[in-house]
Formats: sequence, structure tokens, C-alpha cells
Amino acid sequence: MIASNWPVTPVGRSWAQIEADIDEGRRGDVHWTSKRNLSSSYYAGDDVAFVAREAFLKHIGDNVTHRHGLHPSVLRYEQETGDFVRALLNAADDCPVTITTGGSESLFLAMKVARERARALKPAITAPEIVLTHTTYPVFNKAAHALGLKVVQLPRSTDYRADAADVRQAISDRTIMMVGGAPPFPYGLVDPLREMSRLAEEHDIWLHADCCIGGFVLPFAEALDRPVPTFDFRLAGVRSISIDFHKYGYAMRGCSAVVLRNRDDKQFQNFASDIWPAGPYLSDTMSGSRNAGPVASAWAVMNYLGYEGYKARMAQTLTSTDRLVAAINAIPGIAVHGEPEGVHFSFGSPELDMVAVGDELMERGWMMNLQTEPASLLLMLSVQHDAAVVDQFAGDLADVVDRVRAGRVTRRDNAVAYGIY
Repeated sequence: MIASNWPVTPVGRSWAQIEADIDEGRRGDVHWTSKRNLSSSYYAGDDVAFVAREAFLKHIGDNVTHRHGLHPSVLRYEQETGDFVRALLNAADDCPVTITTGGSESLFLAMKVARERARALKPAITAPEIVLTHTTYPVFNKAAHALGLKVVQLPRSTDYRADAADVRQAISDRTIMMVGGAPPFPYGLVDPLREMSRLAEEHDIWLHADCCIGGFVLPFAEALDRPVPTFDFRLAGVRSISIDFHKYGYAMRGCSAVVLRNRDDKQFQNFASDIWPAGPYLSDTMSGSRNAGPVASAWAVMNYLGYEGYKARMAQTLTSTDRLVAAINAIPGIAVHGEPEGVHFSFGSPELDMVAVGDELMERGWMMNLQTEPASLLLMLSVQHDAAVVDQFAGDLADVVDRVRAGRVTRRDNAVAYGIY
């Protein structure tokens, strides 16, 4: 192809031109720190964002793969963030913690461990199954497809969380794994992990607690004397947990971890090869080269905030969550689903078109998630959502509800803006 027909630009441009192009392109974006962003913000203040960003940039060219050689500082970050997570999740000091590129990789690795363990210890199971709750993150389904596991999915949620009786009924002699959320995305209510733990022990099934959202929320909510169901390694049947640093751990994306209860199970996570002429190859993740920036970012934020700093930020966010839940429940015709145990929740109405409600709120600049079963809106709060923001949103919501009820607002079917997670 000759240069004159090059599809992008045949001649390079200056950084000033490129920056101007980027800035112009972002004019229509909602900044992740916006007070109107009630969808996956995970913001803890300008000071925390500064620390996370600067640490990220200092290691942006470093590769986690070379932490045992070129970049020993990154190995330190991994070890010390692992120590923090073990304490947070009530894990033993020697349990394996693997830093990953995000929740999806953490979930995949947990499923790989469960599958390989079953192959080694339960060879009679030739068609392994995994039991997923109604609200389990679809990445588990995607990973099951890749790993050759049959999914047995619960068809419902009772009072917006999994029903332990349904879980028991779904277990067969082919079940090798089941998953519960703490809390799952759709409703923000922790699955019955205590009961699922008993079932896991009874049937020798791998139980994974998906704490990608709640891992940096529930421990501090519990420390603030709020009612939080037990969800971590205090439950004997829980064998692995996923937790995202780039959510309420406030690190730059993407950074997560998978934590295993027993060190011996790490062998099922690892991949090794000695056929490469460059030397032995050993990996405990699915990704190859990884940017060290997110790992440094997670470590820096942990050191900046400390346990008490996380607790203080979460206290602010939980207070705002309580205020918003009360305000929504006070609006006739709509109600929050259950009693939220963290800082995200959904709400809906048996009499109103929630798509129309969501469309009009988005038209007014509010960002949120629309859910389909039931039709509802999901909100996720962060530190910037203070009392003033909560009251402004509640006022807009009350007005929109009245307008939808009166038929003055109808849905716009803005499908592109919904359902992207």
C-alpha cells in the first residue's frame, strides 16, 4: 500500500495536534470522577487519584513478567498487597495471592484451579459441571465455555439473592464447583455463602466467593458495625476469592487478585513447559506481558490510605448510600430491591417504565446501569456522591417519575448506552 492511500494518516502529527484532537474528542465524555457518574466510578478523592496515577506512571513501561529480574520493586508490591488482602479476607499467612489484569482473569484462574483439581482427585467425573447463581457474572459462563465445563445456572433469585435450596437441588455427582457473589452486581445483596459453604464441605465442591466488587467494601462495612453476612475465608467451604483493586481498592485499571485457601492448590493454577529453546517457562496467570503500573498503583494507594483510610472513605460512601436508599424508597411507586449490604443497589417499579425513567435521567446527565430482570436501575456510589449530590439525584428522580407516570416522558430505547459492563 502506498503512503498516499494509508488508512489513518500518511504523515505523522505533532503531539500538540494529537492532544488537541483527544481533548476535542473527549468533550462528549463523562469523566470517571463526575458527581453525575453513578456507574462504576470507584473514586476516593483527588488525593487518592493523584497517588494512584503517579505510581502508575512511574512503572508504566515496566513488565510484571520481569519482576524476578529487571523489576524487583514490582515483586515487592505484589507481596505486600498480597499481605493486605490476606488480612482483609481472613486468609492464612501462606495462602497464595496472584495479582491479575482484572476480575475476568481472576475468575478464569479460579475455575482453572477447580477443574484441574477435579481432574487429579476425581478422575471419574468426565463431564464436570459448575453451579452458578442467577446473578453470577457472565464471565464465569465465558470461562466455562473455554474450559469445557457445563454450566448449571439457577433460574431465579429469591428476594434478590440466591436460594440455598435451589443451590442444593442443582448439585449433582458431576458438580466440581459453585460460585456465590459477595455481593453480585445486579442487586447488591450477598448470596447465602454460609449455607453454600456447608454444601461445599458436604459434597467436596470447590466454592468460589466472587468479591470483585465487595472485597474492599464489606470488610470495612463490617468494621463500621453494619450487618454484613460472613463471606470470606472464615467460611470453611470457601476455597478461592476474587477481589478487584481497581474497584473500591481505588487503584488504576486493571488490577485484581485471585486468592486460594490452600497453598497446595496453587499447582493447579500454574502452567509449565520445558520445550521452549529459550529455557523453562512457568506462569501462574493467563496473560503474558503485563503493565506494572496497575500493581504499583494498588500498592501506593494501600500505603497512602492504610486500613483506617479505606475505612473512613467507605464510611462516607455508606452514609450517602443510606441517604439515597431512604430518598428513593420515599418516592411513591418505586422501591429499592432489598436492604443493600454495600454501596451499590438497584431499584424499580411494578407500575412504571423503568427504561423511560433511565432514559430521562441520562438525558439530564446522570449515568447509571439499566437492568432487565426486573426492569430496574442500578447505582454505584463513591466518595464524590455526598449529601448534595444524593439530594439532587433524588429530586430529579422524583420529577422524572411524575413525568413518566403522567405520560409526558417515554422511553427512547437507547440500547447502546445500556448493558455495557
